[in-house]
Amino acid sequence: MSWMSRGACRQADPELFFPIAVTGPAARQAEAAKAVCGPCAVRANCLSNALEAMPEGIWGGTTLEERRAARRRPSRRRASAQSRQTVSRAMTGENATCAGHTAGPPVPPGEAA
Repeated sequence: MSWMSRGACRQADPELFFPIAVTGPAARQAEAAKAVCGPCAVRANCLSNALEAMPEGIWGGTTLEERRAARRRPSRRRASAQSRQTVSRAMTGENATCAGHTAGPPVPPGEAA
């Protein structure tokens, strides 16, 4: 995952991205972490990876709870890779890339890629 070395988070305290709760000071901590993710050049890649691996913490500008909710949405139930790309695009407004290739347009359900 060569994109990780280009993440805006590399310049921030790693603990910022792992709040210990979801309310109070931890909610402010999560918002501060999301602010780092906002302008990040690899945010879509990060989110796509997070939607697959579902790690703890803030990834791609989202919390684990937000990623779980995004995966549960009925309109997102398609082929696994396509679903991650669709959710990533919807949440970041960007196309995820892999090995320098931009993800193509979404393929309608039932059609071959």
